[in-house]
Amino acid sequence: MAPKSKEQFEEIRNQTKENIKNAALELFGKLGYHSTSISQIAKAAGVSKGLMYSYFESKQDLLYYIIMEAMDLGMKLMDEVIEKTSDPYEQFAQIVEGSFQWVMENLHYWKLLTSLAFQPGILEGMEGEMKTGQERAMAISIEIFSKLGYEHPEEEAWFFGALMDGVMLHYLQLEDQYPVEKMKAYILARYKPQ
Repeated sequence: MAPKSKEQFEEIRNQTKENIKNAALELFGKLGYHSTSISQIAKAAGVSKGLMYSYFESKQDLLYYIIMEAMDLGMKLMDEVIEKTSDPYEQFAQIVEGSFQWVMENLHYWKLLTSLAFQPGILEGMEGEMKTGQERAMAISIEIFSKLGYEHPEEEAWFFGALMDGVMLHYLQLEDQYPVEKMKAYILARYKPQ
């Protein structure tokens, strides 16, 4: 048997990290963050507890990784859209389309991640990074609404964020019973310049 290449080791390492993340999300969603142990996560991921500690220093470190990864993916979506086009409605539409696609293709992931946000004390120690990410996303939204000609772009950005959160929460709860495609079309039409 030939020795593994550096790329193969990296692929195995990335897959193991992904398995740990997915197992943790599943257990955090089912049992709650505080009731889930490192041993349970390691067992569910199919790794030893010692190996798990070579990826994440603690359960809090693993949670931090999960939350920051989700935030980074959201910012990446917004950054890519801003780079692709300077047209504000096209930016808006691509962010809406990308957000809906992201949630619809990863429904289970978003259900588990959302359940974490409602567990007490979960986000302790992450407030600074989360605030920075939220401020950056809000600044992008405000700029888009400003370019679209809204008289109160900041208020519109906050309203839009609440609208998207509400739609996504309903979809996560009701799944196929929720008219997700109709709501996406409604949002896109509502903000389309006249």
